[in-house]
Amino acid sequence: MKREMKQGDADSHNGLREQYDEVESRFEEGMARMALYHRHCQDPVIFQTLGEIRGKSLLDLACGNGFYTRRFRKECGADPVMGVDLSPMLIRQAEAEEQREPIRIEYRVGDVTTLELDRRFDVVTAIHLLHYLQSAAEIETVLKRIHALLHSGCSFVTMLANPEFDLTKHDPQDSKRKFGYYFSEAQSGNGGLLRFHPGGFEKERELTFELRRWERDFLEEIAQRVGFKLDWHDPFISPEGLSEHGADFFSNYLANPQSKLLRLTRA
Repeated sequence: MKREMKQGDADSHNGLREQYDEVESRFEEGMARMALYHRHCQDPVIFQTLGEIRGKSLLDLACGNGFYTRRFRKECGADPVMGVDLSPMLIRQAEAEEQREPIRIEYRVGDVTTLELDRRFDVVTAIHLLHYLQSAAEIETVLKRIHALLHSGCSFVTMLANPEFDLTKHDPQDSKRKFGYYFSEAQSGNGGLLRFHPGGFEKERELTFELRRWERDFLEEIAQRVGFKLDWHDPFISPEGLSEHGADFFSNYLANPQSKLLRLTRA
């Protein structure tokens, strides 16, 4: 049975799409400023957890402009590959890049809460998704759809807000200077609001995105009810990052990372 999307859910999704569309140039600049974080802090755990996916079908949800979607196709050899995102503007950017350098990726505009496809995949990814969802019902709906899109024994891999992130241990200036982002708020409790500022801009150009931090037990209960097995993966620093910058450079980040990786495998 299809779930009717509540008005609050629809409004939050529309607001998120408009937020990305309205700050397109700053968002792209902000992602560029976070390149060191992506390369040395986030990428290692993503690609290690994915493992060997050459020749496997892959669906990248919340794919944005296709940055990771293209990498999963070019660097990892996933095939075929599809990217889906809520924002028509970001999908247009992804399609423009595909036209510039065709690598056989199909892109679609779509909302994961209502997404229906006539195929299953060996791998589903969503680099950032669950922390944008607003309720247990919405998370369960999304996980049920992802479960239905996966072949048996295959996995959904996603980064999400670290359930143990502690704002009192977060050094915003260190994070802003080194990695191009910082957090200004982290409410306690399940689903507590996080205020994330990508790009490290000055106040007059600052970007602010609101995320939800969901507790481990809460997510595990929903995922297991849907039919997933779970395993968590802590971020780690790439050998290149350690060689180039040294371990001390990353010590504040590793002591209190804002994200962790979750792999859900369809039983």
